[in-house]
Amino acid sequence: MAQILYNAVIAPLVLILEFFYELIFEVTDNAGLAVLGLSVVVTLVTLPLYMIAERYSEIERKTQERFKPQVQRIKDTFKGDEQYMMVNAFYRENRYHPMMALRSSISLLIQVPFFLAAYNFLSTLETLHGYSFAFIKDFALPDSLFSIGSFNVNILPILMTLINIVAGAIYSKGHAKGEKIQIYALALVFLVVLYDSPAGLVVYWTMNNVLSLAKNVFYKLKNPRKVLYILLCAFSLLCLASPFTILSSANWSVKAGLVLLALVLPLVPFALVRIGKFFETHFSALDKNETLLNSIFFVSAFAIAILSGFVIPSILVDSEPANYCFVNPHSSPFVFIWTAFFQAAGLFVLWPGAFYLLFTNRVKKIFAFLFAALAFCAIVNTFAFGGKYGPIEPTLLFMEPQDFKPSALSAVVNALIMLLIFTSVVFLLEKFPAILRTASSVAAFALIVLSVKNGISIQSAYSKMEKPAVSASLSPVLSLSSEAKNVVFIMLDKCYSPYLPYIFDDLPALREKFDGFTFFPNTVSLGVRTMVGTPGLYGGYDYTPYQANKRTNETLQQKHNEALLSLPVLFGENGFKVQTTALPYENFLEYPTGKMYEPYPFIERLDVYGPYADYWYEHNSMEKSDMEAARIKRNFIAFGIFKMVPPILRDLVYHNEYWTAFDEYDKTENFIKQYSALDYLPELTKIEPSGEGTFFIFDNECTHEAIKLQAPNFVPAKEVSQDSLNENFLNNTAYSATCGVFLRLAEFFDYLKENGAYDNTRIIIVSDHGKDDDSILSERVNVYDEMPYDCSDYVATLLVKDFGAHGKIKSDTTFMTNADCPAIATRGLIPNAKNPFTGNPLEVADKREFVILHAGPAQSTRIRNDTKYAEGGGWFTVKDDISRRENWGRYEEN
Repeated sequence: MAQILYNAVIAPLVLILEFFYELIFEVTDNAGLAVLGLSVVVTLVTLPLYMIAERYSEIERKTQERFKPQVQRIKDTFKGDEQYMMVNAFYRENRYHPMMALRSSISLLIQVPFFLAAYNFLSTLETLHGYSFAFIKDFALPDSLFSIGSFNVNILPILMTLINIVAGAIYSKGHAKGEKIQIYALALVFLVVLYDSPAGLVVYWTMNNVLSLAKNVFYKLKNPRKVLYILLCAFSLLCLASPFTILSSANWSVKAGLVLLALVLPLVPFALVRIGKFFETHFSALDKNETLLNSIFFVSAFAIAILSGFVIPSILVDSEPANYCFVNPHSSPFVFIWTAFFQAAGLFVLWPGAFYLLFTNRVKKIFAFLFAALAFCAIVNTFAFGGKYGPIEPTLLFMEPQDFKPSALSAVVNALIMLLIFTSVVFLLEKFPAILRTASSVAAFALIVLSVKNGISIQSAYSKMEKPAVSASLSPVLSLSSEAKNVVFIMLDKCYSPYLPYIFDDLPALREKFDGFTFFPNTVSLGVRTMVGTPGLYGGYDYTPYQANKRTNETLQQKHNEALLSLPVLFGENGFKVQTTALPYENFLEYPTGKMYEPYPFIERLDVYGPYADYWYEHNSMEKSDMEAARIKRNFIAFGIFKMVPPILRDLVYHNEYWTAFDEYDKTENFIKQYSALDYLPELTKIEPSGEGTFFIFDNECTHEAIKLQAPNFVPAKEVSQDSLNENFLNNTAYSATCGVFLRLAEFFDYLKENGAYDNTRIIIVSDHGKDDDSILSERVNVYDEMPYDCSDYVATLLVKDFGAHGKIKSDTTFMTNADCPAIATRGLIPNAKNPFTGNPLEVADKREFVILHAGPAQSTRIRNDTKYAEGGGWFTVKDDISRRENWGRYEEN
């Protein structure tokens, strides 16, 4: 119950605080000003509530003053139960209930949830750590301006309390003694609660008190509206001047927004007056029927909540349920859906409803109009203008770079439809409000039905899933022969090969560890995403995007599965023991993903990603977090809002790829799932004399889920003091993770050498695509500027150690692609090796005729029945030296 209340009451406020903090920070580029500005925004937003609360408090004070003489006479005359009965009788006679006394506490009730939201948000905000502002050394710690002995004196909470007391004294002038005591006691409570709190939070609340003081002074003025308008105009002048003064370095969109705000703000009061008069003189049927008015508002608000909080998240979960099942610490995917729903209910029903119920009929009509119109606009935007954004990660980050700007035609059509909806709602409210209520009810009911349908589908998939195994100990699962020949095929997702020369220079001992290896720096992938880069890597040139698109008699799912199975089936049919870990997009993520292996019982799929994570945490002094689950919960409601708003506003919602959040997503949890398998690879491997060699595919995503690691051994740590030995890569998480991966691989190779299985094992290390995450090396590789993607995205890693090979790692600049790997794996082991599904030779005579690079957008696995990869970006070619611009170009059909 506590979690539900938090999601419905506090979480929506945290989301709003986060949005405005990010907005103000981007305008000012100053965390201190962002905290102060956030306080101003919250005060302005809640001002109508405080005004209403003040009105109710004033009513209560006058009521008590009017009742006081008679109540006192009753108390003087009667005692005990008789007194209680007489007071209640007096109240009933005057149509008053003791519960109405709570009206004087409405202001306090308003403060509590906003204080809790601010506490939750500012106390954990990473950007405030180490940030100094004025005399404050660190916003994330108490200010501790000076000490008396061992006692730290925090000035900010004391200053906050003094301001609070002054504001309370002005506010309570002429009020009852009990009310004054309540105000001063509350000020002392906040002093105790916030004394040792982070300075950033205290600055926020102090600013709140300053504004409260200004508000109380403002109430005492003779012409408060005139003064307010003068202040509004002064603020507009500040906004108008700031792009040319203090914010001259801001980008053009920020400057344009401030100028527009400056021009609009002085007109807002006049517009509000006109709108108020319009709603006062129209929709008279709603004045006579309060039930109809309330039902239109609440049904519409509920429709928005069910759409953003249940329908949209359930569609996403239903498309790929495995991504949201058994996410630490939760098993069921419904945790994320219900969390999103309660957050949406708070954001669109509870908080707007609180405003709605406190206002007059005129304002209620405005609320009813807006929410009815917004509900239908949200439905249209979600289902008619949903957009195609490609595949999405479980944490709801788009895998593809996005340009959210819709086409001019789409934007105009969308705007016209939105205008039509608003006009229709005005007409129905005026002429046929009952029909509008019916339409809203039908829409809400349809969304509920769709939610139930999706929920049943999700539950069906979830019920078939097995809880991931958790290993409490380490025991060998991979079997290699010390006598027969083995092939170990290691795929490192997104491993960027230009890092490797720097890594071997930073870690010279690795050169000896990679005994006998050849590094091919002139290697490309034929796709920039895992979905299109891995089929050729595993299945050869038949499954590269261009060649696969020629075969339209098979679905993408079928072709993808064939590619993953090509080498396991080929080696299994030629006398090898076959073992593989989970591979990319198995069965195109259609559950059960392991179904693709059923026709081939000789393929042993090892479950190594996740089972050893808990064991690793336990033995490496790191605590397991639930950051991934927390991020999904937070982003689901943002994703719902994203789909509901007009396409032209979606860039604002997705902001900086973190859904209006300021902090980057922490990938530690996902990294450890992958890293634990890599770290324990020696312990998970047994080497025995056997006449049967092993073909083993080890897929690892540590270089994709990169985090900073602790040098010089490059291991995960709770706090990383240094993440690179090379000053050029100090903040490059991809470089740091790649260092860690190659050090762990070297430990595995040492184990093979110690146990006599190195010389008889061919080792291939390859990546599905590249990408310099921090753009340190991209300029050296991005030589062709006409492609939709950077050339660095196509740069693939390829290292090969053949049987009996020895010597320091050497470099071979032969032009290669990762689709050469199947031929390399089978060379000398399976004569004239052919793909088991297409029958074509894995070795091609001239690879250049097959090197056609896919530049289309990545696709969702939901398009399993499609037969082609998207071709929207066109096709490109590259040959010979990939660092030379003239070797890149568009592919043209002969």
